[in-house]
Amino acid sequence: MTHRPRALLLGLLALPLWLLGAGSAAAHSGLSSTAPAEGATVTDPLAAVVLTFSGTVRGPDVVVTGPDGAPVGTAAATADGSAVTAPVTPTATGAHTVTWAVTSADGHRLEGSYVFTYAGPVPTTQAPTTTRAPVTPSVAPSAAPSPAEPSEAAATAPEDGPNLLVRVVPVLLGLAVVGAVVWLVRRRQASGSAGKSR
Repeated sequence: MTHRPRALLLGLLALPLWLLGAGSAAAHSGLSSTAPAEGATVTDPLAAVVLTFSGTVRGPDVVVTGPDGAPVGTAAATADGSAVTAPVTPTATGAHTVTWAVTSADGHRLEGSYVFTYAGPVPTTQAPTTTRAPVTPSVAPSAAPSPAEPSEAAATAPEDGPNLLVRVVPVLLGLAVVGAVVWLVRRRQASGSAGKSR
């Protein structure tokens, strides 16, 4: 057997192996591109991360975390042919990590991760406003007489009565004595005048 027929025979034997390897390689879908791209800085609002593979994929699992490690995804990732879309809403600027995993057409599980920087607008958290209650002017109640005051006045009334009597009785007694003396004097004078006239 010459060298040429031998090479041809080896080529024919290797052809099935090559076709098998090519088919296997075609079945393994690799990551072709990402949006945002790895290492890119995004300045516009970002609504979703899109991963594009070289073949059809299914069962996507995508987690996007912000600078603080908290997930920023708003819904589960979906696969449409070779494209995987993961809705996100960044809450802070800085480095964001995309961790992904998909299943290729031949059933192999593929996974990976990459980082991009987000420098776009973020939602602001507005502090709740507190409504102040209207201030009601305080009106001091007028000073009403204490219930104890009438009783005190009533209690002092008896004290004023004896004091008044103590002051009035001597005066009355004095007037009575003076009246009696005057009456006696006049009576004696009248008796003397009657005796002389006899």
